[in-house]
Amino acid sequence: MNQHYEDLGIEPSTLSGKQIVEYLDKRIKDVLVELQSTEMWRAVTSPDADPILVKEIMKEIYLEIVMYQPDVIEATIAIIGQFPRTMKVNTIDEMLHHQVEEFDHGEMALRDYVALGGSESEARNRKMSPSAFSIAAMWRFLCHKRDPFAYLGAVYPFEGLTPIVTEMVKPFLKDKGMKRKTMEFVDYHSTADLEHTALVKELIENIADEYPESKVSICYGIEYFLSVYPLPAWSSAYKRAKLKLGVLHQ
Repeated sequence: MNQHYEDLGIEPSTLSGKQIVEYLDKRIKDVLVELQSTEMWRAVTSPDADPILVKEIMKEIYLEIVMYQPDVIEATIAIIGQFPRTMKVNTIDEMLHHQVEEFDHGEMALRDYVALGGSESEARNRKMSPSAFSIAAMWRFLCHKRDPFAYLGAVYPFEGLTPIVTEMVKPFLKDKGMKRKTMEFVDYHSTADLEHTALVKELIENIADEYPESKVSICYGIEYFLSVYPLPAWSSAYKRAKLKLGVLHQ
């Protein structure tokens, strides 16, 4: 994970918008490699994985989404409102429309959580987990710092990672007995986020070329978000799942 552009000797100001996206894609690949080496990934994808544990892990991942998603959407919409007024209105419209399509995805995750046996009332009224709080805090502070260009880098893992990971994990989940009604979020994001990824890539390329001062912020933005998502959040969900099943090894 610790592969920030400064560590790699890369100077974002010298890169084109397309090269900025290529750098972000490299960071996504780095995360995927790290993810596939984790105990959690093995617990879900191993041929002898415990179906009960797999379902509990997914239940806790859905719960994470329920907890952080409303704050992320609220902060993101505010961040979009901070972009330079010289920016094309159509560009702002595309970013806002993207968030409209994301608006109810916490409810989508909640439906899957309930389908796996979770309590809707408890999910809506419980305290946020520290990992979900960290995700929400990152987005809210990004808004507070008024660095909207960093949003473009931060949103990229949401859109760039999700379709890859959900498509990779779907066959394992089905093999462990997860039904369609418990996988609405996974099924939707394995396809819909391909379109969102293409949209964000195009936005980043165009904005980086039109606003060269954005390039450093974009490259920092992805690192801000990777510091709290996905591995820290999913690791927290995995630990909660093991605790609930009484299989947490000291």
